[in-house]
Amino acid sequence: MTLIPAILVEISFVGVALLALRYRGRFTSHYPELKKFYDYTLSAFITGAAAKFTFLFLDLRDNGMIPLTPEEASLINAGGNALILVATAMFLIGWVNLLKALMERYELIPVIEFAENERGNVLKPGLYLCNLPNCYPVIAKLLRGRAGLIVSRHPPEVIRQRLKIEKTPVLWLTTIRGKNTVSPTRLEFLLQTMVDFMRKTEDPKIIFLDGVEYLILENGFVPVFKFLTTLKDYTTIYNTVVIVPLKEEGVDEKSVNLMYREFERLRMKPS
Repeated sequence: MTLIPAILVEISFVGVALLALRYRGRFTSHYPELKKFYDYTLSAFITGAAAKFTFLFLDLRDNGMIPLTPEEASLINAGGNALILVATAMFLIGWVNLLKALMERYELIPVIEFAENERGNVLKPGLYLCNLPNCYPVIAKLLRGRAGLIVSRHPPEVIRQRLKIEKTPVLWLTTIRGKNTVSPTRLEFLLQTMVDFMRKTEDPKIIFLDGVEYLILENGFVPVFKFLTTLKDYTTIYNTVVIVPLKEEGVDEKSVNLMYREFERLRMKPS
């Protein structure tokens, strides 16, 4: 490589590395689960820049600007290649950590936490609206004999305490990034996550989707309504009951009436 392009490439490497270092704190605070991926990738980039800097001595020799013996040139070339191998290894490790973080974060395993199945609480698959003041006792009852998934505006520890559950997966609807959290604006991702959960077993399942008013606030009514109707269609295919608490005061009357026409109301009463 001629000298000027080589220097420009090195300046670009250093500039990007400094920019990445500058925004590292902001990135890792928003995406803490991706910290290892960012650090390994950043280290790979810095090591690659060091390799390019090493090869710059050979470019200077080729342009007659510095003298190098064949042994010195061979040593510099070997050092540069070693740095490239290290950078490649760091880059691959970073991507492995990225894949692990993504897989671990949303790997929802259906677990029947309460094996007892109470008679008289059989519901056919579908999506049901719950307009009771407190839907949690109903959910606790329906979790018996079914694998469950809880999606809620409340933190997981609060849900686990209310429902007295330990193994049932809980997703937190929040803009805070973290393990087992889902942004309320990522409706497609949320839908796919719940459908993946449904597909993992043919046994009866229940999903408690709490926070529909929050989803409407963040996305608008029409996208959320389409999201719920699509979810309803999947429930019949994958033997799942979805319970959606609905606070009428949080949604306009026209939207409430449309939802009541499309979805059944939960008639079951808490014990």
